[in-house]
Amino acid sequence: MTRTAQAAARITSLVCLLTAATVLTGPVATASTVTSPLPGVFQPAKNQPAKGQATTAVSPASAASLQAAASDYASIFTAQNANLANSGWATCAAPIGWTVDSHELGSAETATQVANLQWAFDQWAAVSGLTFQYEGQLAVTYDDAAFTMKPADGSPAAARHIYLDFVPATESTRLGGGTVGLGSPSQVISAAKEIVGGEAVFRVDHVKKSGAVEDKSLYLHELGHVLGLAHANETANIMYPIVTDHVALGSGDVNGVKLMTKPCSA
Repeated sequence: MTRTAQAAARITSLVCLLTAATVLTGPVATASTVTSPLPGVFQPAKNQPAKGQATTAVSPASAASLQAAASDYASIFTAQNANLANSGWATCAAPIGWTVDSHELGSAETATQVANLQWAFDQWAAVSGLTFQYEGQLAVTYDDAAFTMKPADGSPAAARHIYLDFVPATESTRLGGGTVGLGSPSQVISAAKEIVGGEAVFRVDHVKKSGAVEDKSLYLHELGHVLGLAHANETANIMYPIVTDHVALGSGDVNGVKLMTKPCSA
């Protein structure tokens, strides 16, 4: 993949954290929760050319590099809970719902970010066989310490649903410094290795000042974690921990999500 260094470019470094799941007793039988997210860390680009200098395009990836990228994927559970390794969402007829709590954004900003998120969901849908449906705005209560979300009206978390929230850095010990996003599966049916819940938060001040390309890259990456993918080692994959203007799924991203996606058991 050709990557162009730009004078004002930003590098988003996405660092992975995941702890072992704990068993739940609740509306989803034999489910497990994932309580630690996969954070996205933003850092200024290093060794960028001075303003006004010419930039140089990086050479396209070699055939060997592209071949390596195709097998460059892993389950987010592998290192922490091998029993849940390769857990993924199921391709049921009913779509996976997703909602957004955007009370920290203005109406125009909300429309822009929902469109960017829809674009990111569409990219994953096109390669996974999963279907996603935007179900509108939904206020959530976000517990930063536990990294959990639930509807603010007190209703239980819905199954086959992804909750998204925009949070100020001042309201989170996790979102600060370079950290601009967090994402993770939230519920897994252990016996079937089927993910049935997910959540992600994004730092609102970063989203407000960043551009569409950077936002789409961040959303693609964090949604990859929600779908069950860990970090990749090859720059051709969106799950690589450092991305700039990278807004295309790589062969490893595609192969990984296909491997983890399950047939519907319902």
